[in-house]
Amino acid sequence: MFMLFLSTVLAAEPGDAPAADAPSEDMIAVDAMKYPWEPGLDLPGVVGPGSPHWDLEVLYMSGEVKKGLEQAKAEVAANPNDADLYWHIVRFMYEVGELFDPEDKTIDRDAFYSEMLEWCDKGLVVSPGNPHIRFGRGIAMGRLGTTRGILSSLGMALDIEQDWIAAAEGGLVYATPDGKEILPCDNYQALGMYYRMVPDWWIVGVIAGVRGDMTKSVEWLEKADACSPNTIRNLKELGISQVCLGTKMGDVAMVQKGQGTLARASALPPRYEIEAIDVRHSAMVMSKPDMACEYSRDGQLKLDEAELEGR
Repeated sequence: MFMLFLSTVLAAEPGDAPAADAPSEDMIAVDAMKYPWEPGLDLPGVVGPGSPHWDLEVLYMSGEVKKGLEQAKAEVAANPNDADLYWHIVRFMYEVGELFDPEDKTIDRDAFYSEMLEWCDKGLVVSPGNPHIRFGRGIAMGRLGTTRGILSSLGMALDIEQDWIAAAEGGLVYATPDGKEILPCDNYQALGMYYRMVPDWWIVGVIAGVRGDMTKSVEWLEKADACSPNTIRNLKELGISQVCLGTKMGDVAMVQKGQGTLARASALPPRYEIEAIDVRHSAMVMSKPDMACEYSRDGQLKLDEAELEGR
């Protein structure tokens, strides 16, 4: 989903900045990164040195997300009409939220993700319909949903779907050099996960105006895989949805197809910790296909399902 930079010039003390034609150590490191896609594959939209807000891109790719959030907020305070700064803030907030200790009860996650949503709304005032911000707003609402639980956030389900479809169809082409974010591919993946994770119960359709749809899930994830081939996160989600669809329909061939997709994901070398987790989960679902339809990143969905069925 963002589901992943200050350069040394900005980090240095006044007067210590390198010459304009001397690339910073961060830039050299980023330029040397291997692309996640196949050599020679033409993937447009990759940002690089000289792109707007390259300082923030470097912080994002290097994992300096707390510094990046602070810097992005400082920059938007100085230039509130720059729409790009709003999605940078939202992306950094998502990554900061992923660092939260799940056992730390002192963190007000609801307030944090509500602020994330507020930044999206502010950005859309500056740039109505902005695909990158709408993608981020769907993510913010999704994180609020997993924080509050499905029953408390069903009203946002239709808004998330509308934001992500609009973003997917908005013509945005963008990628970080390290492949942590590739759009619209990540947007397609988000929609595929959405249709798998939103419960396919009649009451959800009544309350939220939208229901889960495994066929749509597979279709969107196939688009994600075609958009960014040989990406672990896309293959894992596609394989899980294929296994789930096959299980629901009693289609043995579809289950086997999903297991093959998961095998492809398991065979790829992970570059990040999150990819190592995805490889392990791919192998887990491949060996236990009955768990595919219940698979989710957070355990909240399963708890809410039991609550909904007991109403």
